[in-house]
Amino acid sequence: MIKTLLSGLLLALHTTLAFGQAKPAPSETWQSVFFDSPETALPLLTAAALRHSAQMKAMELEKGIAKQNVTLAKEAIFNNLAVGANYSYGNLLAVGNVGFDQIAIRNTPRYSAVASLNLPIGQLVTRGNNIKREQLALQRTEALKQDRENQIREQIIPMYQSVRLARKVFTLQQEALVNVRTNYQLAEKQFRQGQMTLQELSGVNSSLTSASVTLESARNQYDTAFMMLEEVVGAKISTLMTTK
Repeated sequence: MIKTLLSGLLLALHTTLAFGQAKPAPSETWQSVFFDSPETALPLLTAAALRHSAQMKAMELEKGIAKQNVTLAKEAIFNNLAVGANYSYGNLLAVGNVGFDQIAIRNTPRYSAVASLNLPIGQLVTRGNNIKREQLALQRTEALKQDRENQIREQIIPMYQSVRLARKVFTLQQEALVNVRTNYQLAEKQFRQGQMTLQELSGVNSSLTSASVTLESARNQYDTAFMMLEEVVGAKISTLMTTK
């Protein structure tokens, strides 16, 4: 009987979600995945947290900038490349191989193109170092990004465990309240039959009040842990756990 009552209470629990709205408790399907299958739940939570993290987005932008800096360092040499073109039109004296009687005057267009590279020696010497420096900066950005990913994974694990523990404590407090309420109903019956004094009944009633307060505290801790986890992952846990 108690187990049936507890099951009904648990399924009727309304968990407050992270965006300030009270939603009905989702189905048992997502609860089974979330609470009973950490090997499935944790990767889903971690992936969502990585997508939601503003720091991860910033690190991705930093990585893109670092890649561009490497490209710019490699192409900096072309800043000193100059290309010029010239066109002229005029008389050109042509002499044949027979004699001066073969001399002819031709009007001939002439084109010319010139490419020059004016590169200071200092820049040429330091080019390789500049490229290497930007490549190291890119590697450093990638390492920082990986470190941040690790931090998020390490953050998700204790938050997930806190929710599971808070739910377990809440369930135990529900059981305790059912037991105390049953004792109070029995004590009340004994009091009406003259088998218990008012002082004794008052003591049992105090235990019932204390158990009720403790249950509400456990409910609050469970809701808070749940909301904090949803805030970090940036999505409803019930939705994440049913994502294929």
